[in-house]
Amino acid sequence: MRKILIVAFALSASLSYGQQKESNKFEKYKPILENGSKAQKDSLADKLRKEIKGFKSESEYREALNLFRVLGHEEEIEPLENLALKKYPKGSLSRDFYLREVYGKAENTADKEKAYKKLVKKWPVEKFPGEELNYDYALGSLAQSFAKEGNAEKAKYYLGQMKERFWRGNGYLPVGKTLLAQGDTTNAAPILKVVLDDSYHYISLPEDQKDNKARFASMGYANSVSAYVDILVNRGQYAEALEQIENALDVAPEQADALSTVYYKSLLGTGRKLEAYNILTKLYAKGQFGVEDDLKELYADLNGSLNGYERFNESLKEDLVSSIRNHIKEMETFKPAPAFELLNMSGEKVSLASLKGKVLVLDFWATWCQPCIRSFPGMQAAQAMYKDDEEVQFLFINTWERDKDYKANVKAFIEKNSYPFEVLYDDQKDAETGEVLAAKYGVRGIPAKFIIDKEGNIRYFLTGSSPNVDYIKMEMKELIEAAKKPHKK
Repeated sequence: MRKILIVAFALSASLSYGQQKESNKFEKYKPILENGSKAQKDSLADKLRKEIKGFKSESEYREALNLFRVLGHEEEIEPLENLALKKYPKGSLSRDFYLREVYGKAENTADKEKAYKKLVKKWPVEKFPGEELNYDYALGSLAQSFAKEGNAEKAKYYLGQMKERFWRGNGYLPVGKTLLAQGDTTNAAPILKVVLDDSYHYISLPEDQKDNKARFASMGYANSVSAYVDILVNRGQYAEALEQIENALDVAPEQADALSTVYYKSLLGTGRKLEAYNILTKLYAKGQFGVEDDLKELYADLNGSLNGYERFNESLKEDLVSSIRNHIKEMETFKPAPAFELLNMSGEKVSLASLKGKVLVLDFWATWCQPCIRSFPGMQAAQAMYKDDEEVQFLFINTWERDKDYKANVKAFIEKNSYPFEVLYDDQKDAETGEVLAAKYGVRGIPAKFIIDKEGNIRYFLTGSSPNVDYIKMEMKELIEAAKKPHKK
């Protein structure tokens, strides 16, 4: 799983400075980049500065920009980038800068389309073989803008120009879902079918033929099956829906949980009630309480009445609590939490020391991190449970942002979604190590959550998250209540 996440991160970050292969310098300096001291990293940065005057190619500038970014020397990036842009106005660096600063910040669909046309005129895709993904990323964004306006024809037109099959699902899927949410199943269905067919192609390849692109494309399989099968179910095409699901389970059994909801609906539609009931029971026992109406109805149907249902329901919840308690034991730790003093969105300082005496929930996240965002409704519900508990404080630590206007973007994101979160910016580097707080806490991937007790000790550390609101609420409750209790040595 970690390898796939790393691949996904690398691909999503490709617009920073293009899709270049790891250079010899990266390989040469890897020990310093990954484990070097601040002095070693600063020394390497000095060496790079001296080399700049001798650069004879755009690739050398790109390499230096990437190295400065990895070293944490953000102050070097803008002047070096400006130098490269002046020297290579029609190169890939200037193209990527345009994508980021002009196309990426277009305020409406018309401006975005105009910017895209200028992009392909000044930097034709055929002049940059092997870098089609940069254009596909832009095409997917443009198509989604048209879809949100209800212009399915324009959305389909731009989707049709995408070149990278392994990537195009990332453009097709949100467009299909947007049109589906608008009730346009006529246009949504074929778009989602493309995503389904593409991801099936990659996920069904023999293991020895799966490269990183194939693994990345495979990640969207369950999502595409769910979206497409939802259309079939709503149309009453239950047999076809079952065929797609069971085909998916055959090639990707690990996707069973993600497909459970559409699976039980399809089974119900074909009269396979007992199988549907078994799946519903498992879903409910995992905290997906939204299926209770269907579960209750099937229980009565299969048992002839609702006698015993309440006790049955309680036993499922008890089993879930027991499962969560066993699960969080794997997350247990006990060590002093690294101190911090960060600014919130109002510019006020918030420190670990000032919150001593409270149980803290730290949630490290970023605006580009979809798993982080998917977990926010659950985290919001968990925070609401403790809104009157003065002993508990939730802090959402915004980290690893890539845009220089990250503060404005973060604030806009929080306000747009009306999240009542206390957000802190993780942008204060340690004077000795040059590290931000995420690194000091040992964060390797986000979302990452830490539960800190009243004495300032980390009691639990967990990575990843479920989008299941009810499960997150129950998990957070168990973690927080456990952290309230004295540590057992």
